[in-house]
Amino acid sequence: MENKEKIAIIVVTYNRKDLLLKCLHGILNQDYIVEKIFLIDNNSNDGTDKMIQQNFLNNKKIVYKKLKENTGGAGGFHEGVKIAFETGFDWFWLMDDDVTPEKNCLRKMLEYKEISKCIHPHEYDVNGNEFIWEQIFDPHTGRAASLENISFKNGKDYTFVNVGCFEGMLIHRDIVANIGLPDTRFFISSDDTIYGFVASMFTNVIYVKDAILTKLIPLQKTANVKRFYYLVRNQFLIKEYLKKYNLYRNKVFYLNLLSLMIVIGVKQSFISKSIKPFLYSILGLFHGLIKKFYK
Repeated sequence: MENKEKIAIIVVTYNRKDLLLKCLHGILNQDYIVEKIFLIDNNSNDGTDKMIQQNFLNNKKIVYKKLKENTGGAGGFHEGVKIAFETGFDWFWLMDDDVTPEKNCLRKMLEYKEISKCIHPHEYDVNGNEFIWEQIFDPHTGRAASLENISFKNGKDYTFVNVGCFEGMLIHRDIVANIGLPDTRFFISSDDTIYGFVASMFTNVIYVKDAILTKLIPLQKTANVKRFYYLVRNQFLIKEYLKKYNLYRNKVFYLNLLSLMIVIGVKQSFISKSIKPFLYSILGLFHGLIKKFYK
């Protein structure tokens, strides 16, 4: 299908060459023409660069850039969107290396471009488990509340949200021009939530039922314990954004932070039968207080 606006895809990868290969095949199989795929490699050491050379050496659509260090998802998407924006593209489709879109995914999202400039697909894992992603971010608490995909269950084709997800976010350059690039300081965790929240101040952020994206690994019930560090630490970056838009409530923020620490310190440590989640959350609290961000 011909398109007038130029679309670039930004894929961020790190040490997952086999999943990346499936991701790229899904992208290249889209029934809607894309101009370029900017592949940002966070300094993988698993032979990703050789895999790209062996499989896509003659593919002029793929622009491969290997960074000198691992900058996390936030740093990778910052770099990719920056390159695509400066190159003059109109839309940027952001994607992790462990997902792959159905053939009509991009076309389905673009059907809603007249009502939204920040569009998200409906995600499932390889076992067919649905990701419950319909959420509303409450700036007074700094937390997102799940709506359990109730809109889709009630027959809606799309729904409005005020958060983002870098596993499939399609965003227009007009919005990037207003809100800037993804914040590298997050490294991982909450970077896309806040990016979507800020985008919602300039456009309708939507979630589309029939645009399907598949995560190439099973839905995980437990998180990597190191993520608890970023989850706590990055609350202080969220705090900065809330202050910037005059939405910060001091007492509510710290009560929410305390509840988060309790959940991690007690519940997650109990589930994992390890004190590591609690220790990582304490370290995240300390680094957040002294504003030690990035990796």
